[in-house]
Amino acid sequence: MKKTLLIPLVALLCAMPLRAQENDGLVYPNTFYGSLSVGGYAFAHSGQTSISAPYANLTAGVWLTAPLAFQLSVDAAMGSSASLNNALFLMAGAEFKWDANSTLFHVYNKNFLRPIPFYPLLGLGVMWLNDMNASHPSDNSFQMMLGLQAPFRVSSHLDATLQYKCYFLPQGFDGSFGDNYLHTLGVGLMFRQADDPFHRRTERYTRDIAEDWFFGLGIGPNYSSFDLFSNPNSGGLNMIGITPEIMFGRNFSNFWSVRFVLGGLIAHEQYDTVREEAPDYRFSFLHADLMLNVSNLFSRGRGVNLNVMPYLGAGPIWRYDNPIFDLAANAGIMLRYYLSRKSDLYLDCRYVIVPPHIGGGPAPSGHFYSVGIPSITFGYIFNFGRNTTRYRMPLNKCPVSM
Repeated sequence: MKKTLLIPLVALLCAMPLRAQENDGLVYPNTFYGSLSVGGYAFAHSGQTSISAPYANLTAGVWLTAPLAFQLSVDAAMGSSASLNNALFLMAGAEFKWDANSTLFHVYNKNFLRPIPFYPLLGLGVMWLNDMNASHPSDNSFQMMLGLQAPFRVSSHLDATLQYKCYFLPQGFDGSFGDNYLHTLGVGLMFRQADDPFHRRTERYTRDIAEDWFFGLGIGPNYSSFDLFSNPNSGGLNMIGITPEIMFGRNFSNFWSVRFVLGGLIAHEQYDTVREEAPDYRFSFLHADLMLNVSNLFSRGRGVNLNVMPYLGAGPIWRYDNPIFDLAANAGIMLRYYLSRKSDLYLDCRYVIVPPHIGGGPAPSGHFYSVGIPSITFGYIFNFGRNTTRYRMPLNKCPVSM
């Protein structure tokens, strides 16, 4: 299951070789959209698959840049077969949508005749399961989603859509003995703000794949928290671990960046007040982050030295000493300091919400979000190729000369 999740994460980022600076606004203008779809689903659980209906999806989103959209999605599925016992699935997530045609083929065709448009989807969020017949306990967890959407133009502001999603659930979800997947298939309608939402380039445009990429290395301390602000037996200095990290990402516009980070090494289970110790464990966390450069919201100039970049992200997390695999969410702020055309220094303050069984057990409050690993990392970023975003351009330099 690890390989199934890691390969699409890297492939999605590497397969978007369009120029970053296509629009000077926070989002691409007039590109808000909403969609509704209905259909059925299949739940693969403990080596068995149950097919049922109905399934419904509601989505609202906006294009951040020409090849990349961000959307919020709510999904619901009701079991009607005997094996599902009228179970109710609720999913909520943040998703990326990639215009693969624009990136790979550069074809603009108003009637969408060729090539047939398709949008790969990548999402991260949460899932709730409730069995109305109470034949097995309810459950909740983080989830990761991979999917594919195909739109077909109906009118200037309306598309018909065919959409498939596969939700990856952690091992042990709903008492399973193996991997869990929820497959959904739906048809629906998409309402678009503008007649031209896809912003494809003309066939005469020449790609440059070597723009705005960056690579970074960092290290710093972390702290294993169990009810961070309310636990009197938090463990103090016994809970400190270490977090080295490696990152790879791209600046897609003056405001938005996407990065993938692999980090984590040592964390601690809950503090034992009798033995006055906290057992340590080895772990890794691979997360995708959507970052907003708020410095550019207030400064319109080039060559900004200090960039403040809050972000949200999520991804798979796993332990090595006691093999456990799950999904976690994180949020933080990165301070990125411009040194030169190729080099940055960064300071990253992050909080990771860890599933309790990854951390060794629940916190005293019992909430699934009460176990966490805050960290502070410091490191170096190397920037590849040309830099087209404003804050990467030194003063008195034009993009052509870089």
